[in-house]
Amino acid sequence: MSQASKSSWKLVLATLLASLSLATAHFELQYPPWRGNTLKDDMQWKYPCGGIPVTNNRTKWPLRGGDISVVPGWNAGHPTAFFYVNMGFGSTPPNMTNIMQPVFQMTGPSKDPYPGSFCLRDVPLPINASVKAGDNATIQVIQLALHGAALYNCADITFVEPGEEDKIPDGMCVNSTTFGFNLVYTTRSSSVSSKHLFDRTTMITVLLGGLLLGTWL
Repeated sequence: MSQASKSSWKLVLATLLASLSLATAHFELQYPPWRGNTLKDDMQWKYPCGGIPVTNNRTKWPLRGGDISVVPGWNAGHPTAFFYVNMGFGSTPPNMTNIMQPVFQMTGPSKDPYPGSFCLRDVPLPINASVKAGDNATIQVIQLALHGAALYNCADITFVEPGEEDKIPDGMCVNSTTFGFNLVYTTRSSSVSSKHLFDRTTMITVLLGGLLLGTWL
């Protein structure tokens, strides 16, 4: 094989491996059930909701808030990711910018895939939400990967009175112990000049154990 052929083959192989890495750096919204399988055709890059339109397969969601279960994906080579959980109101929300859960960081094995799942218990409605039983909404979970790419999944819901919701299946609300979580927040630092970026605001992360996730969030 000529040197040019070898170089060409190496380029093809590198491109293929990169594509496989990107294809596996996805996640699944287990509960409430997602709009559709966004893993198909590599759709999760599309905003909003992985490009899948509103569905009629809505989950009955309690007015006080409920559980959210996520399989974070198999991100070999991407040991951390940020997650956002937002809501859009109405049958066809104009946006999904109402914060349900403040951003948090997930940490996993440095080279191995993320195994298992995590579950956010009793995630509340956005602040100042004004809804009643029978109203529709959409929950959007966003994963921001280490390299900056954003991935999207959505679940359509209908609000119901507590006790009338679709129960999360047994064994689905589980927090795997092989990865951890960091809460992301800001604090003022007097040691930083006001000329610095963010007006003297410093980003701080506080490590929280994965087992605490169900009660902390």
